[in-house]
Amino acid sequence: MIGLAVLGLALAAVAAIGVALVEALARRAELGAALLLAMTLLNAVLVRRVPALTLPGGIRVQLHDAAFALLLAAAVLRLLRTRRLSAFQRWALLLAGVLVVSLVRGALGFGVERAVAEFRLYLSLVAGMLYFASFPPSVWLSDRVGVLWLAAAVPMLALVSLRWLDNLAGIDLGVPPEEFGADAALRVLDGPYVFFLATAAMLTAPFWRRRDERARRLTRLGALLLLFVVLLDRRTVYLALLVGIAVLVARRGRLGRREAAVAAGALLLTAGVYLAFARSDTGQPLARAAASTGTLDWRVEGWRSLLAGWSGSPANWLVGEPFGSGFTRTVEGTRLAVEPHNLYLTTLLRSGLVGVVALVALTVGLLRALWPVPAGGQGLLDPGVLPALLAMQTVWFVTWLPGMEQGMVTGLAVAVAAGRAGGGAPFPRLSRRPPPVAAGTGRAG
Repeated sequence: MIGLAVLGLALAAVAAIGVALVEALARRAELGAALLLAMTLLNAVLVRRVPALTLPGGIRVQLHDAAFALLLAAAVLRLLRTRRLSAFQRWALLLAGVLVVSLVRGALGFGVERAVAEFRLYLSLVAGMLYFASFPPSVWLSDRVGVLWLAAAVPMLALVSLRWLDNLAGIDLGVPPEEFGADAALRVLDGPYVFFLATAAMLTAPFWRRRDERARRLTRLGALLLLFVVLLDRRTVYLALLVGIAVLVARRGRLGRREAAVAAGALLLTAGVYLAFARSDTGQPLARAAASTGTLDWRVEGWRSLLAGWSGSPANWLVGEPFGSGFTRTVEGTRLAVEPHNLYLTTLLRSGLVGVVALVALTVGLLRALWPVPAGGQGLLDPGVLPALLAMQTVWFVTWLPGMEQGMVTGLAVAVAAGRAGGGAPFPRLSRRPPPVAAGTGRAG
């Protein structure tokens, strides 16, 4: 009896803490941003050593799963109390809805454990997107999220440096190695974390042409981030970053001299360091290894194999196969079961055309809707930089799944688009620290 009483008290305490956290998250968006970024950093450091709890039935709940569940609960709480939803908020809810339907179908057909394991690919994106889409946009919030993003990028750079020390100098300080980075001495972060750093670098780009003290600090940080991003050797990140810069230039009409100098300096310094330290595992010349398309060809063949076995059913085109049905295919004679490294294809497979149309609306559609937003701005992550970030996402999703933080970008963009559709300025001028918003009472559109 005493043991049951203690267990009951513990569960009640956990429930009370959960309710308090959800209420706090529903009121303060910067807390949600800090939580998402902290989970991104934690997973980059610990890799597969993240604390976890195994529930009855074999379901393994990691710390970041609990964090995303809290964000999702806060988002639902706010959206249920929102008086009117904008078009892009409806697209976000549609995407989340079809994914949840696929999850339920998978749990019934293949078991909860298998269905949840695949649904995790979307949990951070859906939670972050719905959460930030429910908050009214503001100058203060966007700048605070940008500051938190750059603050999280600094320890990420320290992590990279420690792993380089281990790989290049043999100095092991006890930092867990990157699971997917053992193929190169410099490639010590998995792709989504390198994209996280590239996004951080893009946040500093609007400040490269300014002359105040804050702009000078951000310019130096941006150059350092670019150096690390190029050294980390992820070709899709290179392409996404170039697309983001191209969008900034296209919307401004020209590239400022200071911006060009920062980019050129970072690239030249990176080239020198790379030529001095880079080694190729295959023995290929560096230029030839960089130009190789073997990885992309391998993925494309896998995508064709997946579609060949999926496309024969009209029901699959409408609602997709449920989560838990697997991604088994044969590539160059090898049988594979891992996810296909393409968010658009994965969404099509699991939610049909309905889901992939909603995803395109939340990438390409949002980019088109925010293109007219003025390029200039005073804070980090202001509306003027969102089109560049959305363009980077659009490219990134072709060969990768989203990182844990990318739902923030989509959610903030949805909120800004909703504000513009409502006829108001996208980021109204507010006091430096606005009062907390009551849960769900603010309108984003």
